[in-house]
Amino acid sequence: MKKLSKSFILFNIMIFSIISCTDFSKIGQSTGDDNFEHPPEMEFYGFRRESYITNFKQMDMFATNAKFYDSRALIELYDSRNYTYDADGTIAARVSGEFAKINKNTLYTEIFTNVVAKSSNNSTLYTEYVQYDHEKSHFKSPVPIRVEQEDGSWLTGSSMEGDVAMENITVYNEKDEGNAIGVPIAEE
Repeated sequence: MKKLSKSFILFNIMIFSIISCTDFSKIGQSTGDDNFEHPPEMEFYGFRRESYITNFKQMDMFATNAKFYDSRALIELYDSRNYTYDADGTIAARVSGEFAKINKNTLYTEIFTNVVAKSSNNSTLYTEYVQYDHEKSHFKSPVPIRVEQEDGSWLTGSSMEGDVAMENITVYNEKDEGNAIGVPIAEE
C-alpha cells in the first residue's frame, strides 16, 4: 500500500509541475513559423477553363494542376497553356510556362520557367519570366529574351515590354539578329 501511495504522490507532483510550467494563454494564437504556407482551398488535377463572349470562344486554359487560394485571391497553375482566339475561331495567341500565378481580383499574371508566347503575327517569345498587367493590356519580361519571326530571323535582348499582340514591343539592350539558321548578321 505504501508503494502505491508513493507512486501516486510522485505521479501527482509530475502532473502538477507540467501543468504549472505550461503557458495556456497562447493556445489558439499563431506562434508557428511565418513561412508556413497554408493549403489551398481548392485543388484540381487536370484543370481546364473555357471563356466565351456571346457564342464565340475567347480563351482556353489548361494546366496539369491548379491551386486556388481564396483567402489570398491567388490562383497557381502548373504546366500551364493558354490559348486566346479571334472571332473566326483561329488561335490569336498562345502562352505556356511551367508555373503561373494569377491574382483573382486584378488578373495580374506572372509566368515562370520555359515561357513561350506565340502571337497571331507568328512572332514567338522565349524567356524565363513574364508579367502581364490585365488592366493595362501590357506585358513585360525583365529577364533576357529571344524573339523569333516566322521567316526564321531572331533577336535577343536583356528585357522587353509591349502589348499583348506583340505588335508594339520594346526590346532593351538588343544584342544580335540572325537569319533562318541562327547565325548573327556580320557587322560592316
